[in-house]
Amino acid sequence: MPWDPDSGLTFGEWMRGGERVGEGRTADVVVGETSWVTRDQVAEGRTPDGGRFKAVRDQAGHIVTEETTSSGRQRKHVTINLG
Repeated sequence: MPWDPDSGLTFGEWMRGGERVGEGRTADVVVGETSWVTRDQVAEGRTPDGGRFKAVRDQAGHIVTEETTSSGRQRKHVTINLG
């Protein structure tokens, strides 16, 4: 049912079903920090040859790996999740 401006209620009152603020229908609000599931997952470490790597997996499952070899060369690898 769309909001009726002729009803005499403000839009906020109509959304709450005519109830006062804090009562009736309210919007769901996420309070606080996001959970670990919604954040990018980061793994850092060393490669067998002594270089460093940082792998980041996003929410869709894509993985971006930034690698520095022991000789100082920097590379970036991307694995795209197609499923």
